[in-house]
Amino acid sequence: MLRRIWSWRRSMFAQMALLTMLFLGWGLYVFVFRPIADLPIATERSPAQTTEDRLRSVLHRFMVAKRDKPAETPDIDEDPLIRAIEARNPGFRLYVRVGDRAFGNGPPVLFRQFGLDRLERVQRELADPAICSQVNKVVPRAGYDDYADFYMCDRLSYFEYRGLRRPVVLNQPEVLGAKSKWFSAFSGNFLLAAGGVFLIFALIFTLHMLSIRRIARLARSIDPQRLDAKLPEKGVATEIVPLVRAVNHLIGQVEASQRRATFFLSAAAHEMRTPLTVLRTRLELMEEGAQKDKLIGDVRRLTRLVDQLLTLMSIGNRRDITGFTDLVAVGRKVVADLAVLAARNEVTLAFDAASPMLEIAGDAALIRSAISNLVDNAISFAPPGTRVEVRIEGDGCVSVRDHGPGLGDVDTESLFEPFVRPVSNRRGYGLGLAIVQAIVRLHGGHAAAANAPGGGAVFTATFSTQPAF
Repeated sequence: MLRRIWSWRRSMFAQMALLTMLFLGWGLYVFVFRPIADLPIATERSPAQTTEDRLRSVLHRFMVAKRDKPAETPDIDEDPLIRAIEARNPGFRLYVRVGDRAFGNGPPVLFRQFGLDRLERVQRELADPAICSQVNKVVPRAGYDDYADFYMCDRLSYFEYRGLRRPVVLNQPEVLGAKSKWFSAFSGNFLLAAGGVFLIFALIFTLHMLSIRRIARLARSIDPQRLDAKLPEKGVATEIVPLVRAVNHLIGQVEASQRRATFFLSAAAHEMRTPLTVLRTRLELMEEGAQKDKLIGDVRRLTRLVDQLLTLMSIGNRRDITGFTDLVAVGRKVVADLAVLAARNEVTLAFDAASPMLEIAGDAALIRSAISNLVDNAISFAPPGTRVEVRIEGDGCVSVRDHGPGLGDVDTESLFEPFVRPVSNRRGYGLGLAIVQAIVRLHGGHAAAANAPGGGAVFTATFSTQPAF
């Protein structure tokens, strides 16, 4: 139970509710309960008692304010109640001390009369702020009382007043005016509190939206070929966790489905190799003729399809690359090996590199296979008498350009999907470019295709030049 309650700390709703309650609680105290407590409310006490209670409350608040914020606290003579009492009582005398500072309009008569000056000296000699002294003295007079209030720990707080003969009565219009003033102030304070709550909601909502966008970016960055990555649940709002778990569950199901499909294709390709080998052997024993050549050609194409499927499956099962190879040397070797095929198609094969050597982390055999597929594909589409240009840049980009019919309006990204062929392709099964993409991704790069300026097509395979994977 406690663990479940503690888990609510990540809930967007719980955070909003908690902060709202704290903010509204503070607002109710500051803007409602404290002003109500300070309102002068008519009671059944006598006017003299009510006036004395109000006077003592004013003096206590003045001493506290003068002690904490002496520069910001106005003088006691400016208080409306003190002015009203002085106006109705010409003989009224007031003496207030806060520390060593004195205020009021009279001498400290009761302070000396009750020996409070000696008590002050004793308290100062003790010099212990943990020991405090408090004395309240009432001197009854004819129809009124004189009063002294002494309190001292480390600093003296003292007041006395004499001659309060005629009370100051707060009449009903003054009460209504005070309440009206309070309600007017409360309406503005309520709007201020509501604005504060809205800002808190907006802040919490923005923070959680940023978290949701972070999860969305991570989801978009997941490689469909590598579904072992999962979305993190840590730092996500409780309301979003079920969605994250559902997406992770879906990713797991897709990964399992891909594994089953890969296993099926790999197993089927392996099982087909032996019958195809036997079939080709038997065809070789047939009498020579056009039918024999046609059947052997069909078996050869099926065998190549099986080999490409096995190559694609083996690349998809690999997760990392070890070793280093010279990309320029591999490209130059591919061009040399395919020069005979290019000459047979009356195509000139050209090679160029930005530097004589470019070492990258990679598998030389796989990189050779990727470049060979691109060059072989370009040769097959290049018209007789044209050039196929192979260039390796310093950033690991291998570009192969032909001067053939180009790609037209075909979706270039779909060309790298398995079994997808351009309209003008009259041979192959659409696995060559898929193998290229798989090899390049395994090496931390990407492959792309585009129509070349001036006609033809250009295929690029960019390999990562980082020192390690």
